[in-house]
Amino acid sequence: MITHTRNGRLQFFGLIYFVQGAIMAYVLIFNNLYLRQYEASAAQLSLLNGLLVIPFILKIGIGLLSDQKRLSLPILGSGHRLPYMTFGLMMITLGGSVAAFIPPVAMYPLFLVVALFIAFGLAFYDTTADGLAVDVTPPDEHNMVQGAMLVGRALGFVMMAAVYGRLITAVNWQIVFWVVIAFSLLPHPWLRRVREPAQRHAAQEFSWQALRGLWRPEIGRFSLYAIVYSIAVYGTNAIITLFANEELGGTIVQVGDAAALGGLGMLMGGAVAMTAGRKLSIWNQGFATAALVSLSLVLIAFTANLTNIALMTMLWGFCLSAADLVFLTLSMAKTDPRLGAGQFAIFMAISNVGTGIGQATTTGLIDTIPFYWIFLGLAAINLLSFPILQAMRGDTPLPLGALEAPPA
Repeated sequence: MITHTRNGRLQFFGLIYFVQGAIMAYVLIFNNLYLRQYEASAAQLSLLNGLLVIPFILKIGIGLLSDQKRLSLPILGSGHRLPYMTFGLMMITLGGSVAAFIPPVAMYPLFLVVALFIAFGLAFYDTTADGLAVDVTPPDEHNMVQGAMLVGRALGFVMMAAVYGRLITAVNWQIVFWVVIAFSLLPHPWLRRVREPAQRHAAQEFSWQALRGLWRPEIGRFSLYAIVYSIAVYGTNAIITLFANEELGGTIVQVGDAAALGGLGMLMGGAVAMTAGRKLSIWNQGFATAALVSLSLVLIAFTANLTNIALMTMLWGFCLSAADLVFLTLSMAKTDPRLGAGQFAIFMAISNVGTGIGQATTTGLIDTIPFYWIFLGLAAINLLSFPILQAMRGDTPLPLGALEAPPA
């Protein structure tokens, strides 16, 4: 089967996250713009962005359910991961079909419900894909597989960011929902090529006892890092296209093109971070990435204009991808294989708390505080990563060789 070889794993997870990137290109770039086109207020954007994080916080329950409950159903398939992934994709397909016909502001409550339904589908898909990656990936390939995921997601993001803007201009906003539906159907043939074992390896057997390890002080420090990094990174990500459109005066096509270059920056950031991981410890990667994130936010605040916004978004995409890879590599290292999806989902949910705080706060402030002050505030928050990473570095090493750079 496709996940039995290294190349197969890289191809499979690259595709899985390519689809996620194509869908997220709409969610991260155009969803807020879509509502603003219908004259949504900053408060409505803040509520939507805050609520959309809830399914990703509840990934904990989805992951634990997947770890514990093996399903075997005619349409969804059989296993601990594949049926849940298929179910999630079907939710995205159904939700997108409904959302295309709902005026987002005139019928705002209904739009919120449908948006949450789609987000839950994406949470099912994403959580159990992460769990499958933990299940089938040898420890010495964690960084490489996470890199393939990030690169795949970046490719989907790059390809569709510019396409969506042109489709919206040439047709209408609703055409994007039908493209998202098409992408939600794409992974199904690939999922049919994966066969989960009838019985999981003894080291991967579900165990509630494994949750006790989450109360270690080092996990507390890691959780604090997850929240700080995600507030800064995803708080910025929620408003950078609004900044280009509303503050700098960019058109929908210009914003899409700039975001596509941001996706190219994500691709470059993932590739560079993967390469750096072979020479640097994850801690040195973390320090370098945190410094670059804060520096980039200061540059955006003071130098961004309509002429250089493409360069700024490319730099930001580089930072986003590099920061994600540091966090995801640490998450895989700290995940007990007995709770492959559950514990990984807990770490993702913790970071999503920060994402929700960051996104809801920054989008809620855009009508009252200048964008550049928001960027500078996020740069200051991100500086808290340095003492947290230094404290984490002193923790007892975990059994993953990728945490420290291999000998030269």
